[in-house]
Amino acid sequence: MTAMISTRPWFLACLLSLFTVACGPPWTVVAKAVPNPFVNQRSFAVEPVHFEGVRIGEKSEAEYQASKDAEQQSSWDEDKRAFASEFGRELTEELPEVQFVSVPAPSPFVVRPVVTFIEPGFYAYVAARPSEVRMTLEIWGPGPQRLDVLEFRAVVPATMTNPSSGGRLRSAGEVLGAQVAEYLRTRVFP
Repeated sequence: MTAMISTRPWFLACLLSLFTVACGPPWTVVAKAVPNPFVNQRSFAVEPVHFEGVRIGEKSEAEYQASKDAEQQSSWDEDKRAFASEFGRELTEELPEVQFVSVPAPSPFVVRPVVTFIEPGFYAYVAARPSEVRMTLEIWGPGPQRLDVLEFRAVVPATMTNPSSGGRLRSAGEVLGAQVAEYLRTRVFP
């Protein structure tokens, strides 16, 4: 009985640490400006989503595109545009207190979203792989000076209701837009 009582605090501490990790923010901070220069900032310029250097699974984008026909290549380009559109729409909807304007714009801070990795995933009724998108977010200040750098990740299940990789890529854009808005909210309204 004594052994059971002495292990209980360790067990509870482990459960609490798992709960804390699971409830943490959906981003990883690489660099963060201190003191916070974004407090009460009401306007950010947002660059178009960057895809330069993106890896598609284990391939470069050029290798991935080379394995596709012209129609599939066109569809891929449209999927990236739709991803960027959903990202921007969700960002502005989730943080309406802040104005997001296109670059170039007279704003002291520039948000640069850079997609670094895409796993398109697949859905084939009997087997499926989720889609995954990883994004690095950089916030630049005057000078130009890189102030904050973060990594974000969105995983979208491949299901019967979302079987296309293009649909999942759009959903990932929404997820990442909401995550970036959540982060910016913590910096603008601490």
